[in-house]
This record gives sequence, structure tokens and C-alpha cells, in this order.
Amino acid sequence: MARDCHDLARDARSVSRKFRLLSLREAEVCCLVAHRLTTSEIAACLSIGGRTVEKHLENIFQKLGVQRREELRQRLGVVPPTDAWRVEG
Repeated sequence: MARDCHDLARDARSVSRKFRLLSLREAEVCCLVAHRLTTSEIAACLSIGGRTVEKHLENIFQKLGVQRREELRQRLGVVPPTDAWRVEG
């Protein structure tokens, strides 16, 4: 069963505290990437465009010194189930 995107706020605050360089929105994107959502799924969950998600990822990668989503997941220290944040409908 997919988790509600609104449950994201608590996790994003935690990431934001751990990586103080990140904005809260960037932390939200990190959480969703950690749960292996695609760009379009992240965009739908956050009600933003796909290009905006990609720009957030570009900023996150630069700030955290990573180049790929898998490196980001490793940097975050998470290996979640692949469907934990899937968007339904």
C-alpha cells in the first residue's frame, strides 16, 4: 500500500536538519527519490512540474556532491522498499 504524500513533511524535516544546505522542498524531493519515485511521480506528489523536479535534483546533487539518484540514496543512508511512496491513481 502506498503512503500518502502528505506524510512526507515529517521525513523532509528530518532530512533538512541532517543536510542543512537543503531547502525544505529539496528535502522533500530527496525523500521521494529515496523511495525510488520517478520524476513524474515526484512532480505529481508535490504538485510541481517535471522540469522543476529536475532543477531541484540538479541543486541537490551539487549541494551534496553526488551525480546520480543512487548516490543520493546512499548519501541519505536509506534503502527503502521500492513502492513505499508510490502515488496511487
